[in-house]
Amino acid sequence: MKPYGKTVSALSFAIMTISMPTAQAAQSQGKPRPLDEWSYHALYQQGGIRAETLLNTKAISAQGNVVGTIENVILDEENQIVTLIAEVGGMWKSGDRHVSIPWGEAQLGQEGVRIPVREDNVEDYNLFNDEYVDDAYIFKGDLETSTQVESDVMTGPRIWKITDIIDDFASLGKDTGVGYITDALFTRDGVMQAIVVKPSSSEFGNGPFAYPFYGHPDDWQPGAMHYELPYSRESLSDMPAFDYQKYDSLWNG
Repeated sequence: MKPYGKTVSALSFAIMTISMPTAQAAQSQGKPRPLDEWSYHALYQQGGIRAETLLNTKAISAQGNVVGTIENVILDEENQIVTLIAEVGGMWKSGDRHVSIPWGEAQLGQEGVRIPVREDNVEDYNLFNDEYVDDAYIFKGDLETSTQVESDVMTGPRIWKITDIIDDFASLGKDTGVGYITDALFTRDGVMQAIVVKPSSSEFGNGPFAYPFYGHPDDWQPGAMHYELPYSRESLSDMPAFDYQKYDSLWNG
């Protein structure tokens, strides 16, 4: 994706999206498996990317200069990262602005996220497109079908942002609160694997606990205030705490 057009106000325009199938379709469409079949072993062995540390990571130019920070992560309906939202340009004449960095153009390293945005090409990475184009994830649309991303970005029904679920309240059913979603785990290829929940009381252990993420549950939509875990109270009682020390994250929290 390469956005086109001028920066516009989120009060006037919204982001809409097209369906972009990925190899993870079967994963997101599958039914949740019992927690007794879920193990942290693969997560510890493979490692990956933590949403908590990706957000606010330094955005670095090709010349190695810090030009901004990563503010949000946009995923498609198959839970694959498609673009990163960065705030850049404080040192440029254009001032601070949000830009969209296609996932394929971002290079993640220990020092931060290297992005191709420069002062002379920042317009090419505008957050909004003037018109629909075949390879676009973001373009102007109907505000009524959108949800707000922070104060500057809106998303449509076929993509969602990681901040839609971070800090959401996790529950069993609609009445039994478990705790808050404090993190999400991605493969190094940018596929979301799990959410991390910190229990709000000792009733569900001390945690944190990592639960598999298969996609949007039928009763959860981006922007909802809580996320319903599709498990029983008994199955949660057998969960071991997730050990971040064993998880090989690109950046340590």
